[in-house]
Amino acid sequence: MVDTSRALQNKISIRNKYSIFKRMKVDWLLYKGNNNQAMEELITIIEKKESSGRASLAEINKLIDIQVFTEARVYLETMLEHNYRSDQLAEIYYLLARCLHGQGLVEEALKHVEYALQLQPNNSQYFNLQADCFLELGAWEQATKCLNQSLRSSPGEAESIYRLGTIYQFHGEYKEALNCFSGCCKLKPFNPNYWEMKGEMLLKNNQINAAANCFHKAVKYGGRMQLLTRLSYCYATTGQLKKAQKLLQRVLKNVPDDFDALCNLASVYHKLGKSDQSYRLLQRAYTLNCNDPILLNNFGYISNKLGRNRKAIDLLNRALVINPDDKIGLYNLGVCYAKSGMFEEAKKVLEQLTYLDKDNKNAWTVLGNVYEQLADHNKAVDCFNESLGLAN
Repeated sequence: MVDTSRALQNKISIRNKYSIFKRMKVDWLLYKGNNNQAMEELITIIEKKESSGRASLAEINKLIDIQVFTEARVYLETMLEHNYRSDQLAEIYYLLARCLHGQGLVEEALKHVEYALQLQPNNSQYFNLQADCFLELGAWEQATKCLNQSLRSSPGEAESIYRLGTIYQFHGEYKEALNCFSGCCKLKPFNPNYWEMKGEMLLKNNQINAAANCFHKAVKYGGRMQLLTRLSYCYATTGQLKKAQKLLQRVLKNVPDDFDALCNLASVYHKLGKSDQSYRLLQRAYTLNCNDPILLNNFGYISNKLGRNRKAIDLLNRALVINPDDKIGLYNLGVCYAKSGMFEEAKKVLEQLTYLDKDNKNAWTVLGNVYEQLADHNKAVDCFNESLGLAN
């Protein structure tokens, strides 16, 4: 007598082993980056499952992961013709939304993810995809609502909170962003990226000492060397120039061509009264990026301070080509022209500045001196009155 139950059990066991082997092979191919072979294997598994009437959502999900959107979409649309439990149907709509989003059909994707949410209203993945769609459509406030709903469904998801923070940051909502990054730091206190972003938001909110503490932690927990530049900025801003100097020298010892470190150390040397050293550092930074308007302006200012007026005028004019309404650049250029005896040029630049910034007392004073040199005494008096706040 044949033991049919045992034979059936062996048959099922062999089938399971075969399926496990195929899935392991797919995972290995994906790990090795052989996406085309993995796609072929996945399609074989999907079609075998379809012929036996079994769902194949896990394999379709992997197809979507490797951006095989067209084939995945065909399988999913075929599946919609059959009856499934609500959770399976929700997953089909979600995967269809992923395909449509990947194909750039964002509004269609949004419709399908909404269908999925009607069936499974507390799924954080669905809310995250909905946020992606709204961001693509430029509706960032709607996207933040979706991410907040996602977090209510799955509290403690640090990456979702981080993403929400980056959206707030991009749109200038710095206090909201700070709250998000602070939450990330509490959830994962050894992640340097979270401390770095919290530090940046504290700077935006003018909390310099707290920002310095965050940048210090970011470095301590393995953050990039350039974070020392941000920490040095905090020290320099709070008058701790020697501390800032040591940190920047440490950065440049490890990364000699770090543009930000060169510019920041030049600024520190200027504040310490070491204009020659500041000039040499700005010269090095200039070879790395000769089109940065802040560098050009600072380099021009230091050049003027060292009596190199012709070079200063050239640098400042180049900075103003990039940013024509920069008030600091206009003032520095006006001063350079005046010091060089180029009074007509100085008058033109300073008149532009006082038009843009009517309350700039220093600019009115220099412009008054320029009019004195041009023998236009009445206008000189008017400028001096403006500088003293005595104008009508």
